[in-house]
Amino acid sequence: MSHIWRTRIPARDCAMGSPRYGAKIGYDLSTKAQNMKPRKMGYGCTSSTSTRAVGQFFDIYAKNFDAIYGHTGRRSALGRWVDRTFRQVMMRRFEETLRQTKKQEIHSVLDIGCGPGRYTAAFALQGKEVVGVDIAEEMLKIAQDNIDALNVSADLVLDDYLSVHFDRIFDAACLMGFFDYIEDPVPILKKLAIEVMGEFYASFPKSGGFLAWQRHIRYRLRRCPLWLYSKRDVEDALIASGFVGCYEIRDFGRDWYVVVQMQDTR
Repeated sequence: MSHIWRTRIPARDCAMGSPRYGAKIGYDLSTKAQNMKPRKMGYGCTSSTSTRAVGQFFDIYAKNFDAIYGHTGRRSALGRWVDRTFRQVMMRRFEETLRQTKKQEIHSVLDIGCGPGRYTAAFALQGKEVVGVDIAEEMLKIAQDNIDALNVSADLVLDDYLSVHFDRIFDAACLMGFFDYIEDPVPILKKLAIEVMGEFYASFPKSGGFLAWQRHIRYRLRRCPLWLYSKRDVEDALIASGFVGCYEIRDFGRDWYVVVQMQDTR
């Protein structure tokens, strides 16, 4: 069974009994990293406006996005061809992340930008305690259905990750397809350093090349902010967040796939 908590209302105990949501964050994560190079092909606006625009976009796009993970009956012939041709990286990072989280020492996972809950449900199926966070309510409704369909349990939080306070520490965190919509990743990464004690896995969409260019144009036409990264951009963000010598950046084609061992930073 899954539950959606709206953290703009008074905090409640979640079903797994340990965290509470809705409290004010007790530390300042607003300062941007120094000496970070601006990313090319970024399309965005102010932070609050950007967050709202992303949420509105995915409220509309939720069902089509979820279909990418296998519900091909919902996709047109063109959509299925696009999935096979250009979106194989999504399945590759899904499989790799599940390989990472099956470790016995990982008991709890925080899924940030959980979307339709495909990762959230898969983590729960592995027997993990899972909390998913997303700003799009329609995405979380689909996540609720996907979790319940597997007869597993997870908690879902409707809010911006930086606005949520957890009174617990997680063993791992997942941020897949999340930094695509984040202008400055450093505050997110610094907050992870406080709330995750084991490791986290993240994807960063690559800048440069035809596919990055066409995606940039497509999202601009849809008025959804999008940010793309060079490998140097990713390295700069990790180092500015205090993750020095404890990360691995893998080339997954259209994405950079990042694994950070948090215990190495403590």
